[in-house]
Amino acid sequence: MRVTLTDMWLRAVKPPPKGRIEVRDVKAPGLVVRITPSGLVSWAARGRRPDGREARITLGTWPQVSLAEARKRAQGARAAVADGKDPVGERRERRATARARAGLPTVAERLTIWQAANEARWSRRYASEVGRLCSRELLPALGDRPLTEVTRELWTSLLAATARRSPSVGAMLYRTVAAFLSHADAHGWITEHPLPRRGAAKIAPPVPSRERVLSDDELRRVWVATATLGPGSQCFVRLLIATGCRAGEAAGIALGELDPASGLWRLSAQRTKNNRPHVMPVPPALMVELMARAPEGAGAGYRLLGRTRGGALSGFSKIKVAIDTSSGVSGWRFHDVRRTVRTRL
Repeated sequence: MRVTLTDMWLRAVKPPPKGRIEVRDVKAPGLVVRITPSGLVSWAARGRRPDGREARITLGTWPQVSLAEARKRAQGARAAVADGKDPVGERRERRATARARAGLPTVAERLTIWQAANEARWSRRYASEVGRLCSRELLPALGDRPLTEVTRELWTSLLAATARRSPSVGAMLYRTVAAFLSHADAHGWITEHPLPRRGAAKIAPPVPSRERVLSDDELRRVWVATATLGPGSQCFVRLLIATGCRAGEAAGIALGELDPASGLWRLSAQRTKNNRPHVMPVPPALMVELMARAPEGAGAGYRLLGRTRGGALSGFSKIKVAIDTSSGVSGWRFHDVRRTVRTRL
């Protein structure tokens, strides 16, 4: 049957009681509409290949594909078939490729496996830094891509952009990505390591460490300025000055790590950067203040300095701003306190 198809005709046509009917459009050569007993109305285009064989290309269903769009698609499909192309085969190939890609492990999935494999070896602080870098820098940009499809250009452009924005974050991210890709290469997740040899020096060079050492007067002024802080923040800064520990170690100090009888703070290997236990003396007055922050019945894992009960202290930058304002000491970091104390020791 051949008719000049219209929207009115398509709305009025009744499904056949059985089988199916095909109607050719007079206005668009090769366009066919098929109606089934279920009421499904679908479009197809018929054309001739260069060898004379007929080809049939599906174009979608009505009304999702309008009559005007179906005529447009039919014209393009017939032209492609006449030129020897295979729209049906190309579509099948694209679908097969999409299905294959859907089964490839993504960067996010491989990062999770890599982090879990190193959980026992990494310190808690380092694992937290890696997790933060992955969630903020890697996952938004590359997380949903198959790992095997991320090219060297994609990796290096991401790292270079991060280094331009923040040299210190860029340097840390480069080391993290390099370690991840080395693991991926060793376990056969990728065929070769995509980062260039000695690439860090050109893409995200390490930031030179500062040699800032606080003078005795500056250290005294910082100590005095802690009187303006809340109790937990005050203990945190004074613990840094008294022991020379790292900021993360002080922020997470727990009740079970303190030994009031000996006046010692026993830090386990899991809580240190170098995975070695540390034992540090704590001034008696500071020990009393720390112990007083634990409620009755608190367990050994109860953290003493957080703003929430039993949590670790956070918000270092706000504490630093408050001390700068009160002490008048500028251009220093909490890490410089550690360097200063270690230098004096």
